[in-house]
Amino acid sequence: MSDKAVLKVTQDQTFWDDYQLAALKQIGLSEAPKAELAVFLHYAQRTGLDPFARQLYMINRGGRWGIQASIDGLRIVAQRSGEYAGQAGPFWCGEDGVWTDVWLEPQPPVAAKVGVYRQGFAEPLWAVAKFDSYNAQSPIWKKMPDLMIAKCAEALALRKAFPNDLSGIYTAEEMEQVDTPTPKPVVGNLEIPNAKQADVLDDTEQLNHLRGLLNDIDAIEEVDVLRKLFNDTKPLHTISFKPTDNDEPTNLHKEFMQRRTILENRNA
Repeated sequence: MSDKAVLKVTQDQTFWDDYQLAALKQIGLSEAPKAELAVFLHYAQRTGLDPFARQLYMINRGGRWGIQASIDGLRIVAQRSGEYAGQAGPFWCGEDGVWTDVWLEPQPPVAAKVGVYRQGFAEPLWAVAKFDSYNAQSPIWKKMPDLMIAKCAEALALRKAFPNDLSGIYTAEEMEQVDTPTPKPVVGNLEIPNAKQADVLDDTEQLNHLRGLLNDIDAIEEVDVLRKLFNDTKPLHTISFKPTDNDEPTNLHKEFMQRRTILENRNA
């Protein structure tokens, strides 16, 4: 039996089974209360999204747990409704308020908008996302501001078009600014393989930068976007570090490879 079959969420189960709980622990939910895990199961059953393919997440925000989905997950729910009829956009505008279907300026757009068509509606349901409202100041927002704000606009439009299916479910791009945590104390130094002792880093600022990159990697939904960030961050790939006190050491190269596998399996 494949791992996908073992972990498959069914409509008749009343709680996560032992295999699923073990997998949830591996994706960061070891400290989630049982009641919150029950809510997470409800959302997985309600949406049909696969938490083990990272289509649906449960995120701890300052001690409160919330449900989060990938933009692909929202698209899947809309398509499965049978009433999704496509999109208009995305479009971007600058300070002049003129909308364009491609953003070529060096500075970020001021806003993005997307329209979602739903059967039975005469017009698309439009949503506008202002850049200043969502910009998380992370590396991926600085490198691809047009892509990130367009995802926020699309998520807003999809929820507007399908409120019964998507109410209360937000994307990583929408919540990244909210999710940026106060850095935890670090146990040990950052270690660079083959570096001299004088070059070993214990710089909290650099550690926070690496943590931010981990969040960016986990939020990426397209292989091409992942590849671009991979190429832009190559000098940092072999730095070994702990994302939090309780985590095992990792490095960016390992995290990039794991995310690529997830995206390729999802698109297979």
